[in-house]
Amino acid sequence: MTRLAHAIDAERIEEAISMLQQYVDSDQLAPLFSVLRELPEHPGDQVLLARLSAVVNDLGVLQGAVLTYAPAIAGLLSDDPFAEDE
Repeated sequence: MTRLAHAIDAERIEEAISMLQQYVDSDQLAPLFSVLRELPEHPGDQVLLARLSAVVNDLGVLQGAVLTYAPAIAGLLSDDPFAEDE
């Protein structure tokens, strides 16, 4: 993953956090919330996107619930196969 495939939408990220807090209330999501809150402040930060990927990978069985209730996260983690290389 060399660059963001999709633009960072602060409203969608806040919606994702809200949905996760409502439906998946777990202390294990604290690192995810931290990274998600940083994304709108630093939208082009590839290190931050790599941290997001690592945090999601470390969620174990909660990963499915996160991607179900916050599909914006899946969009952030996906590559754009049709993007032209820069």
